[in-house]
Amino acid sequence: MIEGQNIICFAPDPWGDIWRNRHRLLGILARSNRIVYVEPRLGIRQLGRKLRAGEVRAGHFFRRRVEEVRPNLFVYHDPLHLPRTALGGLGPFIERARRRLLRKTLDRLGFSRPILWIVRPDGCDLPGTLGEKLVLYQIVDDYTQYAGMSPRARERLEREERLLASRADLVLVTSDHLLELKRGLHPRIALVRNGVDAATLDEGARPEGPVPREVSAAARPVHGYVGGITDKLDLELLGEAAAAMEASGEGTLVLVGPVNVSGGESARLIERLRASPRVVFTGPRPAGEVPSFIRGFDVCWIPYRAGDQARAIDPLKLYEYLAFGKPTVSIEIPSILPFEGLVRVARSRAEFLSHAREAARENDPELAARRRALARENSWEDRVERISSAMETALRAREPARV
Repeated sequence: MIEGQNIICFAPDPWGDIWRNRHRLLGILARSNRIVYVEPRLGIRQLGRKLRAGEVRAGHFFRRRVEEVRPNLFVYHDPLHLPRTALGGLGPFIERARRRLLRKTLDRLGFSRPILWIVRPDGCDLPGTLGEKLVLYQIVDDYTQYAGMSPRARERLEREERLLASRADLVLVTSDHLLELKRGLHPRIALVRNGVDAATLDEGARPEGPVPREVSAAARPVHGYVGGITDKLDLELLGEAAAAMEASGEGTLVLVGPVNVSGGESARLIERLRASPRVVFTGPRPAGEVPSFIRGFDVCWIPYRAGDQARAIDPLKLYEYLAFGKPTVSIEIPSILPFEGLVRVARSRAEFLSHAREAARENDPELAARRRALARENSWEDRVERISSAMETALRAREPARV
């Protein structure tokens, strides 16, 4: 693993949000490097929505600018009193003030000549502002395919991505589809898939461990999903599953994670699911609790909506499901196909539900053991080594005399 570096990750979500790829990777890198996780830059309209929803309260304006959440890993909170805006020509002034605050914090922490780790294209303005020695752009989704994106917004995002890639020293992608899609962006692009953490692998080896009440009290068989409940899921499929469970009087669908849909039809489908006696929404749960939910599932689900966004995904949850040896059903996406045989792959909604019923009857210890063995081959530690190697190669190429 790379050592002795200062790494600044500019992330699109708060540290305390649902844990994703970057949380796991940075947590391991912090064992031998110093990390600052910079939470997302809020615009004035986003701030207004969060204030109205109660997600941001008065106390958040006075919290400490930076806190050490674990040894060598610091979280930098967005300065809420300086929201991004283009109103009245204030944008450049506010952005300069924001950057001064960040640089002051980094200087206090002794973060000189850092590696910048940028996750979204709107970070294209960051390279060159912090005296960095390396710029890494990590792509985990086909961002242009997000629900509700207007043609104008998509065009701006594509422009920002080209600019960021031109300023980056290294581009990372998480799936073969993304590798093919983004190959022309940069001459140095590396594929590093998602993985599973050591704690989940340990939990997966203990099938008799604790299970949350939402699962233990549910009617069997329990079909479960962990992750964000967003427009990327096939909500119509979930509705059909709930209706089938109601008609048969068997089974429960447990959805573990925050709900964040764009409104309209998606919001209506979510309300129908909430009204079903066969569906349980747990809400967001700490990352450390997720393995106990998976332990209680009889069948694990990857129910994405088929399309361009799904084709780009390498589901982190797949590796967590495999760690428990659980029967898993997924829609057909490129990153799942290499696992077919250990994972049931559905080409239609009807086939998905049929596979789920079959998986609920599975009783094959040898198959479960093969899944757990495959999970152990896909650890986050392995992914960190791959990223470290790519970083070191990029550093040697950029500064051969100083690395």
